[in-house]
Amino acid sequence: MEQRNKNIIIGGLLAVLVVMAVGYAAFATQLNINGIANIESRWDVHIQSIDEGSPSGTAANVKTDVEQDRLKAMFECTFKSPGDSITYTVEVKNEGNLNAVLDNIVFSEEENPAITYSYDGINISDELPATESRQFTVTVTYNPAVTSQPAVITEALTMTLSYSQKEA
Repeated sequence: MEQRNKNIIIGGLLAVLVVMAVGYAAFATQLNINGIANIESRWDVHIQSIDEGSPSGTAANVKTDVEQDRLKAMFECTFKSPGDSITYTVEVKNEGNLNAVLDNIVFSEEENPAITYSYDGINISDELPATESRQFTVTVTYNPAVTSQPAVITEALTMTLSYSQKEA
């Protein structure tokens, strides 16, 4: 009888051991979680158009051009009298899906001190949200304070805009 009780206890312990092994195997399987994330962003900030406004005095537009990088514009105009000016309307468009901020506006160095320029309607740090556009003006003027006629009365002015992605 004692042998039989020992065998039953050993059999029971073996059965518990098998159940524990099966339970451990069932709960110890490796859990794999797979996922895919796609980021689709598009950067497309550019000068959409340049429209000549009304010239003042005898000023005349010779040529406007948006250069190949589409963030550089050239304005060429001619003047006859001090105080003449011409105003251009520039449209910048963000056709991308990332918000942009204006970092810098750079105008070419003027070779003719009788010619001045100004801009209005845009400032450094201005935001240009995705899919939106903004218009601003650039005015080129024959300096009214000039006392002698310069040799060159045609001026080509280049403006470059620098945009970067707006940080969230």
